[in-house]
Amino acid sequence: MTEATERLPILVLGLMPRTGTNLLGRLLGLHNDCTPGATLYEDCLVRGLPQMQAYIESVAESWQPHWPSHDRLDDLRRHLGDGLVSFLRSDAKMPGKRPVFKTPFVIGLELVDRFMPQLELLIVVRQGPAVVESGMRSFDWDFETASRRWGNAVAAVLAVSQRREAQGQPPLTLVRYEDLVTNTKAVLQRVFGKLALDPAGFDFDKLADFPVYGSSEQKAAEKNVHWKPVAKSADFDPLARAAHWPASAYERFDHLTQGLSTELGYHLPHRYSGAGIAAARQGIHDAKQWLPWRLQNLLRYRP
Repeated sequence: MTEATERLPILVLGLMPRTGTNLLGRLLGLHNDCTPGATLYEDCLVRGLPQMQAYIESVAESWQPHWPSHDRLDDLRRHLGDGLVSFLRSDAKMPGKRPVFKTPFVIGLELVDRFMPQLELLIVVRQGPAVVESGMRSFDWDFETASRRWGNAVAAVLAVSQRREAQGQPPLTLVRYEDLVTNTKAVLQRVFGKLALDPAGFDFDKLADFPVYGSSEQKAAEKNVHWKPVAKSADFDPLARAAHWPASAYERFDHLTQGLSTELGYHLPHRYSGAGIAAARQGIHDAKQWLPWRLQNLLRYRP
């Protein structure tokens, strides 16, 4: 590690729950120079940045318009952000190492550069249908609500990526869950390079027996999802979660997410055409939002 990155917290954000933040966070925590948080299992600090921005705006409204303090709002943001970084450092389970924290949301991502520009984020992305199916199995998510949430999260990430590119800033570091599962070593080596971590500080031999945490498969076997380590079974395949979906489910998902799967490089086996019978079908489904919520629940879309 360089002096500039020594003990600098690492933040792992996911598009939404079930995208793989837990997996990447635990893997990074195994590096000799890293440590998990002592009390913050999901820190959610970035998720709270919109409220912190609202606080700053509220304070500024109380100042007289001619006060020069209005020119120091960026300084105020940075000082508050430094406090958040200090708080994260103080929660390191093993002092002296870089603490790794995770949050399965990208809410507030657009404000990170204004509060904590010194932090380099890792954004975990996963194919939308697999995320939605995993959430439905694990937590009885509503298909349409979850699909919209995935689309909104992708749109937020793309907006920040485009802004950073326009401003000449380094791109966001996106980690595809699918690559992390199928080519773990290569992905970790790339991530270590981004974080100025020496790959020699990670025992790659441990990957062969790395357990599964929080899989949706546990719901069927044990009635509840938990985050205790479970040995990986021979038929464990998290990439095939939505393989059973009919064409209509993929089309509905594609419509609800405004076709954003392709923006992340994901291919859907069936796409929404946006015309003719397909458009009429989606319009009928969309109209259900105007029904009483109990009736909506009875008629909610299920693959």
